[in-house]
Amino acid sequence: MNLRTKTFKRSLRFYFKSKRKGVVEKEWIKCNIAIREHLSAWDVFKNAQTLHSYISIIKHKEVDTLQIINEGIAQGKQIAVPIMASNRQLRHHYISNINVLRKNYWGVLEPITENKADIFDLDLIIVPLLAIDKRGTRLGYGGGFYDGFLAKVPSSTPKIGLLLEGFNVYCLPKDPWDIALDGYISESGVHLF
Repeated sequence: MNLRTKTFKRSLRFYFKSKRKGVVEKEWIKCNIAIREHLSAWDVFKNAQTLHSYISIIKHKEVDTLQIINEGIAQGKQIAVPIMASNRQLRHHYISNINVLRKNYWGVLEPITENKADIFDLDLIIVPLLAIDKRGTRLGYGGGFYDGFLAKVPSSTPKIGLLLEGFNVYCLPKDPWDIALDGYISESGVHLF
């Protein structure tokens, strides 16, 4: 990544984090409900037996995935969630309820149980993001955890982000290692590329 792209991405991250913090709580809750309803009604989600989801950080106003995880578990789906390894890699473990989650060093909830998931068995992947563009390029948090993970999963596995309208933009900078998402879900519906 050249210095200009790195600096631009850093500026975009700051902008979108600030914008998200500015979303009024009542509006954020309303959008979360709509996003959850659109995801639940989507055939890919309904037919998925095994899915991976990041665990949201609510204080940062990420879309609430704990409700989605609970819904998936209640429907009998196998739910894999990430564990952040020290080498900027993700390990993936199945959970049977959210009571097995504890905060890690960075304050992110992770499973305390060891029930390793095979990334080749996933029917759907829900990834964290700050913004997305019309090509499916996602702006992540800059840690590289999901870049490495998405590069390993089969390209046929649907990969989506969850975000509020206004965080979908025309164009974002893209590095050679960036894996495009297949779509995103916002309060206005399911948007596929």
